[in-house]
Amino acid sequence: MGDKIDRTLKNMELISSSKSSVAKFLRIQRSVAALPLLVIYTIVGLYFTGFNFFHVNYLLGALALYLLSVAVNGYNNLFDVEEDKLAISSGIIKANYLLKEFTWRQLKWNLVLTSIALAVVVFLIGNLEFAIICAFTYGLGIIYTRPIRLKNRPFLGTISNTYGFSLLPILSCYFLFNGDLTATIAFSLATVLPTFASCLIAEIADREVDRKIGTRTTACWLGTRLKTVIKAILIFSVVLYFVALLIHWAVVLVTPFLVIILYEIDRLYMDFTDKKADFILLKIGANLSKFLVVYVIAAIIFHETAAILHINIF
Repeated sequence: MGDKIDRTLKNMELISSSKSSVAKFLRIQRSVAALPLLVIYTIVGLYFTGFNFFHVNYLLGALALYLLSVAVNGYNNLFDVEEDKLAISSGIIKANYLLKEFTWRQLKWNLVLTSIALAVVVFLIGNLEFAIICAFTYGLGIIYTRPIRLKNRPFLGTISNTYGFSLLPILSCYFLFNGDLTATIAFSLATVLPTFASCLIAEIADREVDRKIGTRTTACWLGTRLKTVIKAILIFSVVLYFVALLIHWAVVLVTPFLVIILYEIDRLYMDFTDKKADFILLKIGANLSKFLVVYVIAAIIFHETAAILHINIF
């Protein structure tokens, strides 16, 4: 297990230290942060489009959510200057501490250009409900950092992140593809607690810096009660999953990804430390990305095979 963690850590360090233009672009875009919501969007969107991988709004919707994630994270980067400086001076160097290589001016222009690109893509999609949900999320991302700074308010900050990574992509699919409401509710129930747990793990990994600067995230506020909360999340995640499955069978489509998250959360519960949380977060991201590629390829093959069999038989 240690070798696997070390290998994941080395890969992340390689990405965060590479001098290539592509790597620097991905870092200023905070592309990794968009992965969880794109995983859910990919699966739920494929179900609502009947596994039509080339549905125009499906592709544009994915691009819009990616740009939305970049814009929200970009705004957060602009106003977390002191946190980043403290992290660097303390020797806590992570890929998202962008001030070590980008200037404030570069970060500002990245935010401006990304926001413009987002507006253009949303306009091209031409779906009013989707436009409203993007505008709401953009606004939520602004007050998450400033002026209300939800990230410093226990539970509110974590719930905001949970919405962005879970409910946002599901609701986006519902509005973009006129999805089934029952399936939408089922997907939401199945993914909300595992996503909340992942966001909480990210806060646990950052507790060292947060404590030094006086940030009161949910993880900091819970303190010694964190392990109990994680155990409760594990239990209720499983309960909600089966409830969601009873509501709609389509929940089986997201099952492999939920298993990955819950398995890693269980490992953290069994061996709980802040540093362990950092490793677990990396493992969740690495496993989600690898499995998503395999999952999509398999879905294409099985869907095409089923379509051919259906035509030949009927």
